[in-house]
Amino acid sequence: MGQGYILVNKSKGEIISFAHLPASKAKELTGNPVTAAMTTWYLLSNIGDQISFIEEENVLDDYHDVTDLLIDDLIKRQLIKDDGIEVFDPNEPEIFIRRLRNTWMDCEANEEL
Repeated sequence: MGQGYILVNKSKGEIISFAHLPASKAKELTGNPVTAAMTTWYLLSNIGDQISFIEEENVLDDYHDVTDLLIDDLIKRQLIKDDGIEVFDPNEPEIFIRRLRNTWMDCEANEEL
């Protein structure tokens, strides 16, 4: 199936878990325009910190997951757009994927930015 990853900032005790996003494996994180933007923005916003990817099963419980804060920041900066969620099973609404889109992939939006 492939190895899933999370981004860890050891300097700040934070993780980007990519929870509820359609990417966690190396090729998915790289090829998905939203997760690539998230990773790049987080790295640029935390220059000098000790940041790396680790296998998702090695998640550090005492680290704070800032995935949603990062997404909110990118939405506010109009780098990604939130198109809602997709629930897979109405009986289990907690199992969903966020439908996010990188606005830089939109020619019209790129001209506005």
